[in-house]
Amino acid sequence: MGAHPDLTTRQAALVRTGADLAKTAVLRNSLDAKQELARVLFELRGTFQDEKGRPDYAAKSQAYRSAVAALYEASGLSREDSKRLQGSVRHQVGIVLRRELSTEQLAEYDLSPQDRNAPRRKSASGADVDQVTSAPASLPDQVAQLHALATALVDSPEASTLDADTAEKVRAVLADTAAACSRLRTRLEPEGP
Repeated sequence: MGAHPDLTTRQAALVRTGADLAKTAVLRNSLDAKQELARVLFELRGTFQDEKGRPDYAAKSQAYRSAVAALYEASGLSREDSKRLQGSVRHQVGIVLRRELSTEQLAEYDLSPQDRNAPRRKSASGADVDQVTSAPASLPDQVAQLHALATALVDSPEASTLDADTAEKVRAVLADTAAACSRLRTRLEPEGP
C-alpha cells in the first residue's frame, strides 16, 4: 500500500500492521493473528472521531471505514478471504470493545455489553449450543472446557500486560476457582476402607 494522504502517520502504521495480521490470519488460519488484528482495529477506531467528536468505537465514520478497506486491500487477500476474515474478526473486535470500554461507554455508543455470539458457540464436543435442547454439557465436557480455558489463560501473552485492577480481579477469580477445585477434589477422592 502506498502512502494514503487521508491517514495520519499512526493510522497508516496501524493499517500496515493490520494488513500483515490479516494476511497471517488467513494464510495460517491463526486465531492469535485474528485477535491481534481485532486489537489493532480497536486502536484504529480510537484514532478517528464520530459525529459527536468522540473516538469512533462504533465504527460509524466513513474515514474509519475507508481505512479498514485500505487495510484489507493492502493485505493482498482475495475478496472472499477478506469477507470471511472480516466476519471472524468482527466478533473479536466485540470482545475487545467489551473488555476495554465500561458498560456506560458501551451504552453511550449503542454497543451491546453482551456477546451476541455466545449462544452460538460450539461446545467442546463440537455440537452447536443452539442445537442442544436436552441437558447442559456433561461433566466431562465441562471439565474439558475448563481445562482448555485455563490452558489458554496460562499461555496468553496478554496475561503479563494486564493493568493492576484487572490483574487483581483475575487473581480473585483464580483464588475462588482454586478453592472450588479443592472442594471438588475432596468430593471426588475415594472414601477410605
